[in-house]
Amino acid sequence: MANMNFDLPPSLVEHLDKLDAFIKSDIQPLQDQDDNNRFFDHRREYSRTDWDNYGLPREEWEDLLIECTRRADKAGFWRFSLPKQYGGQNESSGRGANLWMAVIREHLASKGLGLFNDLQNEHSIVGNFPDVIMVQHFGNAEQKRELIEGRLQKKVRITFGLTEPGHGSDATHMETHAEKQADDTWVINGAKMWQSGMHKATNCFIFARTSGKNGDAKGITCFNVPRHTAGIKVESYEVSVVLTCLSAS
Repeated sequence: MANMNFDLPPSLVEHLDKLDAFIKSDIQPLQDQDDNNRFFDHRREYSRTDWDNYGLPREEWEDLLIECTRRADKAGFWRFSLPKQYGGQNESSGRGANLWMAVIREHLASKGLGLFNDLQNEHSIVGNFPDVIMVQHFGNAEQKRELIEGRLQKKVRITFGLTEPGHGSDATHMETHAEKQADDTWVINGAKMWQSGMHKATNCFIFARTSGKNGDAKGITCFNVPRHTAGIKVESYEVSVVLTCLSAS
């Protein structure tokens, strides 16, 4: 049996060292100033939550995340997993690819809770961009300009509508359905939950069954639905959001 080498590539180890140095020089001082540690110690849930505004995140908390992301982007870390055309460093294999991202995310998570990586908010100095990758591979030119460029410029905020009440994230058994109308528009009926960021979203990615039957891997379509489309109703805010789509065309 051949021996397997589980050593990390030297270039990846070097990158982890650069991340650690950046956290020490730029992110930890930001966390330590102005009592920002209240968002990470025993006071964190109270400090992060605006109890007088539906329990939504406090503006001060979200402003801190934005500043952290700005610093990470300027340093070249935030977009790391994206293709070079979008300011990232992803190569088909090696730097920026899945192995690198898996190791980086595990490395950051192993360091514990901090401003550098807080997955309750899907916040990290090394960003995770499933929405961008979807649009990159399946969107048209107009959607790429609007959604990818807008997302990276902080002009667009997208929620991810896969999980449903009572179903979890099983995309093959989905109660949300969409039907095409005579005028080529679509009507979506169903409910989604855990629509993180819904309180400031501009666009909702809503997954709905358009053909086939429950259990089929095919027949699921992702719709880009503007947040203020008629028929979208937010039932409640619960850290994330329960979103109900009622005849959203």
